[in-house]
Amino acid sequence: MSPEYFDVLDCSARKTGEVIARDDAHRTGAWHGAFHCLIMGELRGCGYALFQKRSMKKKIAPGKFDVSVGGHYAAGEDAAAAGPREINEELGINVQFSDLIPIGRRIFVYCFTPEIKECEFQDIFFFPRNIRAKDLTLQPEELDGVIEMGVDQGISLFSHTVPQTEVLFQRRDGHQETLTVFAHDFVPSLDSYYLKLFLLSRRYLRGDREFLLI
Repeated sequence: MSPEYFDVLDCSARKTGEVIARDDAHRTGAWHGAFHCLIMGELRGCGYALFQKRSMKKKIAPGKFDVSVGGHYAAGEDAAAAGPREINEELGINVQFSDLIPIGRRIFVYCFTPEIKECEFQDIFFFPRNIRAKDLTLQPEELDGVIEMGVDQGISLFSHTVPQTEVLFQRRDGHQETLTVFAHDFVPSLDSYYLKLFLLSRRYLRGDREFLLI
């Protein structure tokens, strides 16, 4: 497989004109761009969101839960190009970029191992649509499954009101089961990322369309 290349960004998220291979970016901690999307909807009057279970084959955070779709920008890409592509590749959904709701840019820095340093500017989007996990076609190389988590459940879990919660887990092989998840089962972060996403999701699903910023 040929190596992937990213645009190198400076500390203000501007392209420097350099490109770097994926592994080198993570080894050196070079700044680069990424796309994140959370799919959320309503089921029987209750809000829910979809989170992917990262493949155990991934170098970064294998087996951890993350937003519905996440991926790096290839060199020369931006959110408009990468977003619909990533959603289609990972979940098998055809989406227009105009269907996505931007909620801001996140600065993500985390040292997963001494050899893997992730330094990203992540463009974050909502995709409000009543899509169930069972309706998705999951990319084998990237995902082992998808969970459906209620918005109120997520707020309770990530505000540490409860230590764990039960969710519907759709495995890539089509099998469904109930799964108990903990906050530490998600990709680690230093900024209460998932709590913020759930709080914004609740506001959106209640009809609030102003100042939805991560």
